[in-house]
Amino acid sequence: MSKSNSSALIYGTVIAVVLAIMPYFFYSYEAAPDSLYELSFLKTVNESLGGDAYITTWLITLKLVPAILFLVWFLTCKHWWYHVIIIPFSMYVFQLITIFITDVEYVDHHEIYFIIPVVIASLSASYLARIKVFDRIHGIDISEIEDDIKKPSDRFFN
Repeated sequence: MSKSNSSALIYGTVIAVVLAIMPYFFYSYEAAPDSLYELSFLKTVNESLGGDAYITTWLITLKLVPAILFLVWFLTCKHWWYHVIIIPFSMYVFQLITIFITDVEYVDHHEIYFIIPVVIASLSASYLARIKVFDRIHGIDISEIEDDIKKPSDRFFN
């Protein structure tokens, strides 16, 4: 077996194991001990969310597990549209961050404003990838199309 096949096998095995244990990790909030929240950092987070360790752990796993799954999907996707997977990933990451910011009054409230630049960037990257794929499939040279399109300044100043 070559070195690249061996590393691909290891990489695939790690991904498969991560995906296989995700349901157990998702329900880990049921087994989290209250003593976990005696750590100073987690104690502050727990108190800002009402003081119930069960609900705090549930909120963290509710955001962390889908974020990990979207990250795995993004890293392993081979389609031209894979940039769009960053949008739900960033949504869950921003929601997870707001859980750990203790002076936020409402969790899951203003994340959309932080996601707008991510949406614009990922849609732009996906559109550019789509154009390249379309050009490669149909054998179109994009520079020919660009030459045929008049610039707005050409229409007004001729």
